[in-house]
Amino acid sequence: MTGTRRSRESGTLAAWLMLLVIADLLFLPRLLFAFGIPISLLIVVVSLARNHFNALTAICILGLVTAMLASVVVGSAGGNPTPADSLKRALQLASILFYALYRVDLAAIRLRLVKVLRAFYIYVSCAALLFLIGPEIYESLLTRIYPEAIGALPDNLQFFRFPYIFEDPNSAAYLIAMTLVAYLSLESDMRWVVVGVTLASAAILATQSRGAYIALLLIFGHRMWVSYRPRRTKLAMLVILALTAAALTALFVEEISHAYVIFDSRFEHEDDVGGGRAGKYAYFIQNINLLPFGTGYHLMRDGVEFRPHSDVIRLNLAYGVLALPMLLYFIVPRRKSQVLLFLVVLIPMLINTVIDDYRLLPVYLLLFSLLRQIDQPPRQPHPASMWRWRAPRLVIGESAR
Repeated sequence: MTGTRRSRESGTLAAWLMLLVIADLLFLPRLLFAFGIPISLLIVVVSLARNHFNALTAICILGLVTAMLASVVVGSAGGNPTPADSLKRALQLASILFYALYRVDLAAIRLRLVKVLRAFYIYVSCAALLFLIGPEIYESLLTRIYPEAIGALPDNLQFFRFPYIFEDPNSAAYLIAMTLVAYLSLESDMRWVVVGVTLASAAILATQSRGAYIALLLIFGHRMWVSYRPRRTKLAMLVILALTAAALTALFVEEISHAYVIFDSRFEHEDDVGGGRAGKYAYFIQNINLLPFGTGYHLMRDGVEFRPHSDVIRLNLAYGVLALPMLLYFIVPRRKSQVLLFLVVLIPMLINTVIDDYRLLPVYLLLFSLLRQIDQPPRQPHPASMWRWRAPRLVIGESAR
């Protein structure tokens, strides 16, 4: 009895710690050390002492860490101007992998996790509203609570791009989109579904992230396809959405025109500071790295730093040909319930980044692990347990035969 109680208490503690880890990544500021680290990293590292890893997981972790450290050494020997920062980035990505190994049963935290996500959408939508109507107050609070996010705040205020607690508004949008995938899979109250989707969508729209808009369309399309089976119902929903969009466009044509002007000026600004994904992929295709190492995080092209705006490009050029496949081992879906989340995170991997931020990739890895358990088949008894002796049941009222 004591062992059972102890096991139950241990499971309860693990569930509360997982909720603390998720809440930390969604709400709390980072610890500013050699580089910004989440408070919950210590919880994750300590919990791994009780885990057992399979051989392929260990090989991928050791291989990726080795490739990154070797790339830092090669880049430093080759004249990379920022070896210290490249080492910092390598250690950051290596420590993020701890989140891929962190496991908790979904059933133990499902109801509380839904409440955390509800609170997150209320919090982030209030932050977006404050950003739009009181930017001075927002800037003051951000400086005091989230100092790691103030670097690009002047540009974000200039273009009215809501960054939440990030430097890059794209990161904020992808974080909300990833949580929305999990929320729609876990929430059972339809009234809260409407509230959560509305608040999350409004916050994503305020970021002006084109990639996140695509992710939002993916989420809506998937939800409609799964929820409404008859083809006529799906077509009716599409017609209603099209008519609603047309009506809103007619009602707010002036506001949309003003927003277009802001978007256009922002796109020109991005081109000036190194935008243009097509040109970057063209360069990548012509210079694919086939070696097992690269030159470190900071890439150089013709004496100027090359910013790929793509994890796919950076992982190959910075850390070698095996880096991307080894990272994909941790993020490629194993079950149907993980596919939509993977498609959402694939967008920033192709045109922005998830590996550069200490919130995005850990949140993905945690939600990825939890969603896997939604359609996981029940565990089969261990073969050895089939041969254990079981005492015969005594049935009152029946005579022995």
